[in-house]
Amino acid sequence: MFQKVAGTENIMGYIVIGTMVWMAVNITMWNYGGYLREEQLRGTLESNWLCPVNKFSILLGAGIISMVLSIMFSVIGIIEYRLIYGIKFTGNLIDWIVVFLILFPGVYGLGMIFASLILWAKEVNAAVNVARGIMMILCGITYPIYIMPNWMQALAKFLPFTFGIQAARDILIMDKTLLETAYNLILCSGEGIIFLILGMLVFKLVEKE
Repeated sequence: MFQKVAGTENIMGYIVIGTMVWMAVNITMWNYGGYLREEQLRGTLESNWLCPVNKFSILLGAGIISMVLSIMFSVIGIIEYRLIYGIKFTGNLIDWIVVFLILFPGVYGLGMIFASLILWAKEVNAAVNVARGIMMILCGITYPIYIMPNWMQALAKFLPFTFGIQAARDILIMDKTLLETAYNLILCSGEGIIFLILGMLVFKLVEKE
């Protein structure tokens, strides 16, 4: 039954890939999303705001740090699951890198939206926990989205991570090529770019207040 719905018998690998992608997004939301608020609480945000540089550059730097941390934890996770739990990953390193690069615009955009809204609302935990719960339910982190009601599947398709997680599974455990999972990669990158544009717009609005 699981193979019919998910396309693979590798249940553990299926869950592991979803969890690793979710972990990368989660790290970004907590670190990148709360960066401006932490600067505000320390009293250093105002001085940084007065510097004669593009304020967007301040947020951009925080995002790069979060991305590096996400990649580092993902690599450690792959090594751990391969050596300790014996999960076999397929595909090659270049394909893996492409999948993670495709995820970056969406992660960056979402983090930017959260960083801006948290700075405006002055609350980190509630915003991140709500979004984290929604993504855990809708993006198919531990189960195929096709077992959810139709209306939930429709909502899931508005999130780039739904397609990014599926692309990662196609490459890492189903031995598919980038061409074979191109549909998921294109939708993930397209929606990710939309999130990135929205993040920039939200940041500009908050910056003016």
